[in-house]
Amino acid sequence: MIDLTKEMAWITFADGTWGTKWFPIVDPITGNQLEFDDTIMDRCRAQYNGRDGRDWTYFGIAPTSQMIMGNSVQDNL
Repeated sequence: MIDLTKEMAWITFADGTWGTKWFPIVDPITGNQLEFDDTIMDRCRAQYNGRDGRDWTYFGIAPTSQMIMGNSVQDNL
């Protein structure tokens, strides 16, 4: 269930489903979805751009209010 009262963090990938398929960004230890803040992009880059950034992954992140409209607010393109 999506809580529309909180701006949680979401990620979409440039795999042909950009902006239509979104995944919650979760804490790897607790499994809880993270709130959207100014640290999310760095966290995602560290997680998805493997081998010290040499394997670049194209993704976008958004808070809940933008995700439901299909908008990425920060891109890693």
